[in-house]
Amino acid sequence: MFNSLHCSPSYWKCWKGGVVAKEMVRGTTENGYSCLRVFSYMFETVNVGSSYCLMVNENSHRFMYYFLAFGACIKGFAHMKKVIAVDGTHLHGKYEGMLLSAVVQDTENHVYPIDFCVVDKENDASWTFFFEKLKEIVVDEPNLCFISDRHKSIANGIVNVYNHTHYEYCMRHLDENLCVNHHCGDYLYLYYNAAEAYSLEEFDNHFSRIQEQMPRCSRLP
Repeated sequence: MFNSLHCSPSYWKCWKGGVVAKEMVRGTTENGYSCLRVFSYMFETVNVGSSYCLMVNENSHRFMYYFLAFGACIKGFAHMKKVIAVDGTHLHGKYEGMLLSAVVQDTENHVYPIDFCVVDKENDASWTFFFEKLKEIVVDEPNLCFISDRHKSIANGIVNVYNHTHYEYCMRHLDENLCVNHHCGDYLYLYYNAAEAYSLEEFDNHFSRIQEQMPRCSRLP
C-alpha cells in the first residue's frame, strides 16, 4: 500500500479491505449457503454416481448438515483397504462449524478420501447423521474396521449405525494418552511393538512385557 499509493493504513483497515475483496470475488458466506442446492444439482450432474444430502432445520429453515461424496471415490472404495479413519476438524469462518471426513488407504498406503460432511459441532446427532449417510456407501460388514480418536460421539455414532463392524482407537491418540495422562513415555516402544504385531502370539509376548513395566496402563479400558 505504501509503495503503490504512498499511504500507511492501519492493520485493521488492511484486514477489513481483504475481507471485502474476498467477498467481491467469492461472494458472501450467506450467499454460499443459499447456493448449496444449485451447487449440489450441478455437482451430481457433472460427477455421475455422487452422493449428497442437505439437511436444514424444520422450523427456521436454516442450514444444519451437508454431506458430500464423489462418485469416483465411492466406486474406488471397493479396491481399498477396509480400514476407515474418521475425524473432524474445525472450520474457521463466520459461522465456524466442523468438517467431518472418512478416509482409507490403498495398497501403497496412499490416503484415499471417501466423503466429507459439514456440521455445526461434534456431538451424537452430527456423527450419527454422518454414519447414516456413510452406510449408504460403505456396507456394514464384519470385515470392516473404523479407526478414530477417543471422542465419545464417534463411538456412539458407530454403535448406533454399524452393528457388525469393528471399532478401534488410533495408535497416536493412545500414545498421547499414555504420555500425558500416565507418564509412560519411557516404555512407549513396548506399546508400539504390541500395536504393530502381526500375530496373536507376537502380541501376547509384547503385551506381557507391558504388564510387567506398565501394570496400571495394561488394565486401561
